[in-house]
Amino acid sequence: MDGNTNLIRVLIVEPQKQPYVKDIENDFRAMQAAVGGPIEYLYLTDDAHIYCNEEGKLLGLTGNRRIDNGDVIAGTFFICGDNGYGEDISLTDEQVEQYTERFKEPEYFSYKEMDNMIFARVKPAVNVDDFLAKMEFAQDDEEDLEL
Repeated sequence: MDGNTNLIRVLIVEPQKQPYVKDIENDFRAMQAAVGGPIEYLYLTDDAHIYCNEEGKLLGLTGNRRIDNGDVIAGTFFICGDNGYGEDISLTDEQVEQYTERFKEPEYFSYKEMDNMIFARVKPAVNVDDFLAKMEFAQDDEEDLEL
């Protein structure tokens, strides 16, 4: 690093590529730029976590790697260290080695497999009553909703 204390060393993991180390600004906008959109935090270990694009699957980004809970991250993600107080810090040499090995092999996922992992589905509605029916609201609940 070049002495800028705002830089952190992270491991970038792009779909269908091997991971690589990069110094990025420890800043919300730089993190968003690294994943190509709004960021989502994912727990990895007590001393490291993942940031990915929270809309990756909805945008149809390429499936990247499967994580411990069986879910697949879509699009580019990065791994950074955690200082134990929830603050992002640089990865150590040991962590870089550990996570490079863990995510070394690119994984490939079919579009159908990725589509089955999307938890939110768009249901078009033509009017409020149609919307409420599709959202499975009882008609009696309509009074409680402020539209």
